[in-house]
Amino acid sequence: MRIANRSWVLCAVMAAAIPANASAGVVNNVLTQWRAQVDKCEDPLQRDADAMVSVAMFEAINAVTPKYTPYTRKLTAPEGSSPEAAAARAAHDVLVLVCADQKDMFEGALKASLGAVTDKTASANGEKVGAEAAAAVIAARANSNAEGKDPVNRPQTPGTYVQTTPLVGTILAKQTPWIMTSPAEMRPAPPVTLGSAAWARDFNEVKSLGAKKSKDRTAEQSDIGEFWAGRDVRIVLNQLIGRPGRSLVDDARFLALAEMAFVDSYVSMMDGKYHYNFWRPITAIRNAETYGNEATAPDTQWEAMVTTPWHPEYPCGHCLSAGAVGAVIEQEFGSSAPPIVLEMEDALLRRYDTPREYIDDVSESRILAGVHYRFSMEAGRDAGIAIGNVAAKRYFMPLGK
Repeated sequence: MRIANRSWVLCAVMAAAIPANASAGVVNNVLTQWRAQVDKCEDPLQRDADAMVSVAMFEAINAVTPKYTPYTRKLTAPEGSSPEAAAARAAHDVLVLVCADQKDMFEGALKASLGAVTDKTASANGEKVGAEAAAAVIAARANSNAEGKDPVNRPQTPGTYVQTTPLVGTILAKQTPWIMTSPAEMRPAPPVTLGSAAWARDFNEVKSLGAKKSKDRTAEQSDIGEFWAGRDVRIVLNQLIGRPGRSLVDDARFLALAEMAFVDSYVSMMDGKYHYNFWRPITAIRNAETYGNEATAPDTQWEAMVTTPWHPEYPCGHCLSAGAVGAVIEQEFGSSAPPIVLEMEDALLRRYDTPREYIDDVSESRILAGVHYRFSMEAGRDAGIAIGNVAAKRYFMPLGK
């Protein structure tokens, strides 16, 4: 990974025909249009709405141009059906279910998508199979435990203060995965013991590099930690759509796999976090005198560079998600994987020449941000890569293989 000056990156982007911004300049097709619609979905009924939409679009397009095995069931579209109309209707039907209060907005988006299809017979046939695809995906996820909200803390006695931060991710820990056989399938081994040399090493690393006012962290390391804090690791996906030699169904498959792997990374992450219930660096560093490891010393005023997330530490979540998404990218493109170039609104520039560079940068950022230990980063990263690799091997295989 390199942080580069603006002129170098823009020249590289132009030469490689890769968009410099993850949300602007990408291919404007039905897939990216409806992914943008999902982003407008506020407080969805299903917590895996992105995956539902992507899988429904894939099922619909794959029915029109059959190339891969389906996720739900084989669908047949009349010859000449429009794959764009099929995908649009599939995405629409999922969204009006999971974001019913925004139905009018999605109706307008569907009208715009269908209006771009000039052959009305092809459009109508595509719509029909798109509706079937959406219905199949909705049925497949009907009992996924993806609905509802995390519980809040309630006082034992009226008038007594309770912690006002929610218990984040408890529902995800029990959600039915898309790819894994159970939430615990990729659960990592337990974290290192507090008396070990590995604990002392990783404790002292995050204490030094992840502190809010660290004197050991370089300016570049601060940029890395800040860049990924609170950002969705999927911002890299849209720029990989519409590349030469790839069809709409290829891209739909890729996005469906990436979104399924992303959801499962969260399921695995929260399963592990609430199973092990391991403390965050801010707690460990402030209470280092409590467990007898002479190689670690407390700092009762220590603060992380960024706000510590409201759930247990182990395993690292960003690391899991980036590992899952990056592994899908690597499985999809192999040695021909294009560079990933990001230019965000605050002008921080990042370029990754391989998916592994992207995975490692996201993972390292969580130590530099002060919210994870290296052993947790490595466990999360490896579990995420395993999820991404399994996704590509279990689902959407080429027909006839």
